[in-house]
Amino acid sequence: MKRTLLAAVLLAMALGPLAAADRYVKREVRGVWLATVYNIDWPSVKGSSNAIFRKQKSEMVEYLDSMQAAGLNAVYFQVRPMADALYKSSLEPVSAFFTGTRGSRLYWDPLEFVVDECHKRGMECHAWVNPYRWKKKTDKDHNTRYDRDLKKRGMLISYNGEVIFNPALAATRERIVAVCREMIEGYDIDGIIFDDYFYPSGMPTSSDAEDYNDWKNSGTRLSFGDWRRENINAMVGDVYNMIQELDPSIKFGISPAGAACSDPAVAAKHGVDPIPKGSDWQYNGIFSDPVAWLKEGTIDYISPQIYWKTDHRTNPFGPMTQWWSKVAKQFGRHHYASHSLTFLQSSNTAADWKEVGKQVQYSRTYTKTAAPGAIFYSACDIDGKKVGGLGAWLKANKYMHPALTPAITWKEHEEQGTVQNLVSDGKQLKWDEVERMRYSVYAIPEEKKDENLETSTSGGILADYLLGVTYTNSYQIPEQYGQGYQFAVCILDRYGNEFTPMYIDIADVVEEIPEDAVRIDLDGWTVTTSMTVEQLQVYNTMGQLMESAGDTSELDVSGLPTGIYVVKAVTGKQTASKKIYIR
Repeated sequence: MKRTLLAAVLLAMALGPLAAADRYVKREVRGVWLATVYNIDWPSVKGSSNAIFRKQKSEMVEYLDSMQAAGLNAVYFQVRPMADALYKSSLEPVSAFFTGTRGSRLYWDPLEFVVDECHKRGMECHAWVNPYRWKKKTDKDHNTRYDRDLKKRGMLISYNGEVIFNPALAATRERIVAVCREMIEGYDIDGIIFDDYFYPSGMPTSSDAEDYNDWKNSGTRLSFGDWRRENINAMVGDVYNMIQELDPSIKFGISPAGAACSDPAVAAKHGVDPIPKGSDWQYNGIFSDPVAWLKEGTIDYISPQIYWKTDHRTNPFGPMTQWWSKVAKQFGRHHYASHSLTFLQSSNTAADWKEVGKQVQYSRTYTKTAAPGAIFYSACDIDGKKVGGLGAWLKANKYMHPALTPAITWKEHEEQGTVQNLVSDGKQLKWDEVERMRYSVYAIPEEKKDENLETSTSGGILADYLLGVTYTNSYQIPEQYGQGYQFAVCILDRYGNEFTPMYIDIADVVEEIPEDAVRIDLDGWTVTTSMTVEQLQVYNTMGQLMESAGDTSELDVSGLPTGIYVVKAVTGKQTASKKIYIR
């Protein structure tokens, strides 16, 4: 097991000032919250007819197409809004927000569909989970067999009409862990994210509280408030530990309220500076302590809901995203700000879009980990059913070029080599599949291919040449890149680590020679072919041409050092290739 980060650092040291400056951001979360609770974003229709199913799917495809067109690379899809499921579950009833009736039959699987459609577009799909919420004050009582079982087992508590799973119970923690495990085992999701609903807001810390006896009988020396916060922290830790055991490449994050640690005593407890703006209501209001999760290392990233504009009098976006970036860096994690777009429903002008762009730029400027990010709430306010226009503005002004999501560099992972047997017919790139890997694809202008294209900040090839990400072992070449480009494909693991590129030049080579037409062999120090070819070329694993000869069937390679090479035999518009090992 090795760490690609170390290799990247050593390479950057070796390249020194020769590494190229970045014109575009190469690593950045560009995400969107896609809400299903109360059908905020999706679906607009509910029911069990084929016409409704087609409408639901077409709406989702329209959303994802518009998100891709805006330059986004991650979707946070709400799959458990109210102790229910928009996926096949043995633990939760089917969501009424999807079918119209809680606990009814699931005729098609939304999570499976969204994962597949996101991955088709090279976008990550994260399962958005509300861990505790069972019913809001305005909701009718739930009475499915799942819900009756919860009541019978005494797993619910309430305050002011809000009903949640009791965070004090081991059974609650086990239930939430099991729900998340079921998603990971059943779906090819890229991550899991929790939102900011914990204890009901304002729940008293007195004998009137429904969980008072739980606290008194727990044997703890913690105060009532600290005990509640520790209940949440324990649940977060249990979920994180399960993910590390099952698949640590699954990213786990939480999106808490936007202000934390305004109390100097709380900040001092965690060893951080108090937040310079805003007031922390969540610590004693819903008993959420997000800096504790960063400090304990039980999340991979934090996405605080900094739902204020840059000129807000008490909670300006800039200083708050700066503070969160600093705190995340202090504990070796990432910060991707969550942004509210609901203000666009009352004013949706270019000036309003520029405000969003200014927020994005603040997070880029203040990032301490070269891993900025923005997650927009919500999809209906970008190019959706409520307002439109922001997506096109973002693409033209902030997301002009694709970006990879930031790599989770602190976890151990298997080292990957290059893709193997990279070929092209001039319209599509293909290579051998590597299990559960993604791939990044680059198009480099012919006149640039001999330059140093190493990015100075994020490692690998400059973002200028990034075409996108694919979850399959093929990539359709955009029409405008049909001529004059060299292509590179890198293995991109699920942590986000990018490995050594393999290059292919298709300017003159557009199809493979049939296997029985030419044979490539290594005879001692000589590469031979079974017929005379126009070009016989030897490349190293970085895609650099090491030896070549024309109109020949033999090529001397005695001057090459020991290693693995790729031989290409070119004739007309056909090519054959074979990997060789020179001792």
